[in-house]
Amino acid sequence: MLTKYLQRFSRRSDELPDAALIELVDVVYRALPPIAIMGVTMVGIGALLTIRTGDGLLLLVTLAGAIVSAARIALMLLYRRRRAAARPTASEARQWDQRYAVGSFAFAALLGALDARALTVEAAVSDLILSPMLVTTLILAYGAGVVTRLSARPQICWGSVALATIPTVAGFGMRAIAADGWYAQTVFATQAVVVGVFALAGLGLVEDFYDTVRQQIIAKLDLAALAGRDHLTGLANRILLQEKLEEAGARIEQAGGLFALHYLDLDRFKEVNDSFGHITGDALLRAVAERLTQTVRQGDTVARLGGDEFVVIQLGIQLSDEAELLARRIVQAVGAPYDLLGGTIQIGVSIGVALAPRDGAGLEQLVSCADAALYRMKRKGRGGGFWAEEDAPLARNVA
Repeated sequence: MLTKYLQRFSRRSDELPDAALIELVDVVYRALPPIAIMGVTMVGIGALLTIRTGDGLLLLVTLAGAIVSAARIALMLLYRRRRAAARPTASEARQWDQRYAVGSFAFAALLGALDARALTVEAAVSDLILSPMLVTTLILAYGAGVVTRLSARPQICWGSVALATIPTVAGFGMRAIAADGWYAQTVFATQAVVVGVFALAGLGLVEDFYDTVRQQIIAKLDLAALAGRDHLTGLANRILLQEKLEEAGARIEQAGGLFALHYLDLDRFKEVNDSFGHITGDALLRAVAERLTQTVRQGDTVARLGGDEFVVIQLGIQLSDEAELLARRIVQAVGAPYDLLGGTIQIGVSIGVALAPRDGAGLEQLVSCADAALYRMKRKGRGGGFWAEEDAPLARNVA
C-alpha cells in the first residue's frame, strides 16, 4: 500500500508545473522552529538515557543527532538567505529539495536508531521503564509533526516516517520478547502495534494535506498568471515584467554576464489604427506579439507595456553583439507584411536597447535608458535600433 501511494505522489510531482514545485519546496523550508525543537528534544532525551544507561552507542547516536540537527538548521537559514535574494529557479528548487531530503532522512534514521537502542539497552541494565515512555512520546510527536509540515513533499514525509518508525517498532518488539511475564510482554507488544498503526494511519492525512496544499498553490499561481498577463495579447504585463527582471538581475549577480532590455515602439501603428479601425489595430498587436514570441529564445520575456509599446528581456548574453543580433531579427520579423482581415499591412519598429548591469538594474531605470536611446534613433529615422549610451561601441542603427 505504501509503495502504491508513493508511486502516485511521484507521478503527481512529475506533473507539477515548475512554479508549483518551487512553491512546495518553499513551504517545507518555512518550518525552522519545529526542526529546531525536535532536534533539541531528541538530543535532550538521548542525553538523559545515556546518563541513565551509560551506553556508549547511545552517546554516539545522540552526538550525531546534534550534528545533523545543527546542519539542518544551517540549511534552512541558507535557503532563507537565497530566497531573500531572488526566487529560485526550478532546477535550484530541486537541488534544495534533495538537500532537505538528505537532512530529513538522516535525522529520521538517527531517531529510529536512538529509539531502538534505548529500548533494548535499558532492559539489559535496569528494571525501570524510562525509555519506553520517552521513546513513545518522541516518536508520536515526531510522526505528527512530520505529517503536518512535510505533506507538501510526501515522498520525503513517508521516507522519514519509515526510517524513524520501523526501528522503533522493532525495538518495542525486542523489548517485549525480553520482558518478564505476559503482562509486560503484552504492554510492549501493544506499544509496538500502536506506533506502527499510527504511522500507517497518517498516510491518508498526507494525501489529503498534499492535495489541499497543491490545489491552493496551483490556484494561487493561476490567479497570479492572470494578473501578470496583458488581456489583449497574452504577453507579460508590467507586473510580470518586473518579476522577470528581478529574477534576471539576481541571476547575473550570481553567475555574471549581461541581459538586455529591448524597448520597442511600432512605427505607423497609429496610421493603421486610424485608417482601418480598432479591430484591425488589435489584430495587428496580437500578430506582432506572436512574431516577437517566435523570434526570441525560450526563457526570454516578451511584454506589452500598453498601446504599441513592447519590451523584450534577453537573458544569458555575454556580449552586446548578441543583443544587436536579436534587435536585427526583431526589426525584420515585425517589419514583414501582415495579412489581416482581408488586407495587407506593413509597419516598422523602433528599438532602444539597454544593457544590465551597465545601464542600470531596475525596470524604470532600464526602460528610461532604452527609451532615451529609442528617441535618439527616431530623430535619425524610423525602423531600427539604438543603444542606451551614445558613445557605446555599438551605438548605431541596426536596421
